[in-house]
Amino acid sequence: MIRKIPAIAAVCMLFGALFSADRIAIAEPAAKGGVTPQEIETFWGMLESSVDGGYELVSRSALKQMLAEIGFTDNSGLAELNAKQKAKLGEIRTVKYILVSTIGKFGRRLNLSLSLIDSSTGDVLPDRKVTDTVGTLEELADRLPGLLREIGLGTEAKKRGIYAMLHPVITAKNPPDYLSASFSSGLESFLLGKGMRLQNLKTVDPILRKNGIGSLDAAEPALFARIGELLRVDSLIRPEITRFSVTVKREYIAASKRTVERRICNLDGEIRILSTGTGEVVAVIPFRQKIDFDDVEAKEDTDDWTAEDYGKYAVEQLIPVIGENVFRAIGR
Repeated sequence: MIRKIPAIAAVCMLFGALFSADRIAIAEPAAKGGVTPQEIETFWGMLESSVDGGYELVSRSALKQMLAEIGFTDNSGLAELNAKQKAKLGEIRTVKYILVSTIGKFGRRLNLSLSLIDSSTGDVLPDRKVTDTVGTLEELADRLPGLLREIGLGTEAKKRGIYAMLHPVITAKNPPDYLSASFSSGLESFLLGKGMRLQNLKTVDPILRKNGIGSLDAAEPALFARIGELLRVDSLIRPEITRFSVTVKREYIAASKRTVERRICNLDGEIRILSTGTGEVVAVIPFRQKIDFDDVEAKEDTDDWTAEDYGKYAVEQLIPVIGENVFRAIGR
């Protein structure tokens, strides 16, 4: 007796077949340059726990069996197949992609590459491969989610709503030593007071230096994604100061027959908000501020002030104006 499948069940089976997730297998990483079996095993496990993107992961044993059935005994060299081997690999019908990787040591650094193979052709997809260099496996664990997202095997990082403020880029002529620290710490304090979530300024630069990250000028998007993962932030606040001066103007007052000094401070530049997802400039907030110390000297005892005292006071007074514009532009 032939048992009939109910119509609803048949429809469910049909839709399940149509919309089931594509399957992906992760080949054993190929070792180069002194990488130990333990390190390979650790890296392989990292890949298996990090790959996402909506794919169903095939187990190691299942991949090994599939490859054995078509005559492959080693699954770590799949990125360098000849035409005959590629055609043979195409016999696998139950897996859409195979992720292949290499990891090797160069001095104290680890070089790695990730490539995605279309199992129906055996070809490496040219737009779905990435390379990188790291110092340790711990650093690799931090960076791996971003690398996988670059080749479509990861999910977009959840928004944290956290910013990291970089020390200002200063192109002003003859800037005083205190300018960078006074500006960045003052702006950080103001924004924290407004309720913004910021990474501690004192931790940002050491983390970037430790990971060999310097200037962001002309940086690739992948670098910004890496910074986002390292700092656990969505956006960067990057000030640039193009002018800072405390000038003294001497004026002769005819009525009193005496010469007086007037001090004026100018602080010009811009604040850029950069996405760590793409490196895109989200907002540019220019500032051009001026403070006349005639008004200050009427309220403060400035008899013993040095040029540094005037400069620090000016930064302290101008930061709230600049910070308010930054806060409004970000909208948080």
